[in-house]
Amino acid sequence: MRILIVGPSWVGDMVMAQSLFITLKQQHPDCQIDVIAPPWTLALLARMPEVSLAIEMPSVRNKLGLMMRINLGRRLRAHHYDQAILLPNTWKSALTPFFANIPLRTGYVGECRWVMSVNVVGAYSTIYAA
Repeated sequence: MRILIVGPSWVGDMVMAQSLFITLKQQHPDCQIDVIAPPWTLALLARMPEVSLAIEMPSVRNKLGLMMRINLGRRLRAHHYDQAILLPNTWKSALTPFFANIPLRTGYVGECRWVMSVNVVGAYSTIYAA
C-alpha cells in the first residue's frame, strides 16, 4: 500500500503528525508513506524512519499556485498511490492528490473540499467516494 500524506506547514504540527505515521506503519507494516511538505520541514521528515520519501511542496503562501499543484499532481501519478491523507484543512491542500488521481483521498471537511471527492472525517463524517 502506498500512502501520500499532505503534511502540515508548521514544524510543530509536523512533529505531532509523526504519531499518525507511526500508527499507519503499525496497522500496515508494509506500507510506503510519502509526505508532501514545505521546504522548512524536510530536514525533520528525513529523521522520521516511517517516512519513505519527503516531497517538497514549494512555498506559495497566500497564493493558490494552481499550475504548480496541477503539475506536481501529474508527476505523482507515476507513484500509483492507493490513498492520500490530507492533514491541512485548506481547499488547496486537496488539489495535488486530486490531480494525482489518487482513488482514496481522506481529510477533514473544510472549504468545499467535497467537490474534489475527499473522504471526509471529523464532525461531518459523510463519505464522498472518489
